[in-house]
Amino acid sequence: PVLVPAPPVPPSGLYSAETTYMTWEGKMKAILSARSCRRYPKGFNEDTVRQGVEDFEKEIHDGIMRAWNMVGNGTAKDNHGSTDNGTKYKRNTIESQWVTHYLEPWAKKANIQLQDYRKWKVAQDLAVQSNHKLTISQTLLPPLESVTSDVPAIFQKVLSCLQKANSSGLWPSTTPKRQLVMVSTNTESTADNPDTTTATPTPLSIAHTKTQISSLTRTSAYVYREGEGGASGSFSVGAMPGTNCEQPKGNTLFPELMKAAFELEIALCPDREPSSTIAINRNAHFRPHLDNGSGSGQSTSLIVGLGTYVGGQLVVEGDTNDIRYKGLQFNGWTQRHWTLPFRGERFSLVWFTPKGCEGIRGIDL
Repeated sequence: PVLVPAPPVPPSGLYSAETTYMTWEGKMKAILSARSCRRYPKGFNEDTVRQGVEDFEKEIHDGIMRAWNMVGNGTAKDNHGSTDNGTKYKRNTIESQWVTHYLEPWAKKANIQLQDYRKWKVAQDLAVQSNHKLTISQTLLPPLESVTSDVPAIFQKVLSCLQKANSSGLWPSTTPKRQLVMVSTNTESTADNPDTTTATPTPLSIAHTKTQISSLTRTSAYVYREGEGGASGSFSVGAMPGTNCEQPKGNTLFPELMKAAFELEIALCPDREPSSTIAINRNAHFRPHLDNGSGSGQSTSLIVGLGTYVGGQLVVEGDTNDIRYKGLQFNGWTQRHWTLPFRGERFSLVWFTPKGCEGIRGIDL
């Protein structure tokens, strides 16, 4: 689904209103928000107090109105939106700039995002009507044959290493913590009959509990179906922070892949400070999230998608980005990001330097 960010509000013309103190009213047995209420004998429920609060609020409203009308041009309108005898008034510059530079662009983007959400809802309904024989990605996305399988020369070595690692049977399982930000397949084997499936995904709260109580079954949080949502897991190579921190097993399992992946970063962004760590994902479908910890050095992550797949764009704070054989830099620690549905074989590499790995270059490991 699409996550529509709210636009920033203008920095002027605002005030705190409708503050209530219900919890404290019960504790103090008194009316603390001025209103007509006989529940408690004490408090701000007298007519004179209520009238005084109303007069104060009107004074605040009038002051805000005068501030809004200080500068700029416009036509005064009444509460029903009609022009008041064509009277001209001065429109606040800050409000005008906010409408032009924030609200209107946000409205255009939000309209596109809501249209995408409607398409997703239609695809979801079709999947339900088929008794989940069809997936959302199958109904929402074009056929896999619509994309070329050609691989740009700069990516050929890394993709070959990724495919070898995948076919080796040594691809590490996804850590429980990372599973929490991944979308599970909407099918699970039942206890009575492992060959049957249900259409109910694992709730996130249950998945979180499983990751806390299970240290041995590392894929316990979600059930995946091959080709969707991370069936083959997600792991890291390079350096991890902390003197006593266990370094990624991928370093020794796939040294050729690690070397080729760090070389690819330099080829894609020669002016970028080389990263210390890479997250390597196969068919990983991520929920909207922020990365754990904080960045160091370059302060931004670099991501690229590889493989033959359709869909799978990366959304960063509402902006959709095609990353198939295209590098994208963004701040994964401060910008919400997630994966759109996809079909096919989709690898992704994310280069970053976590706090504590300052000065460590993965290419030198």
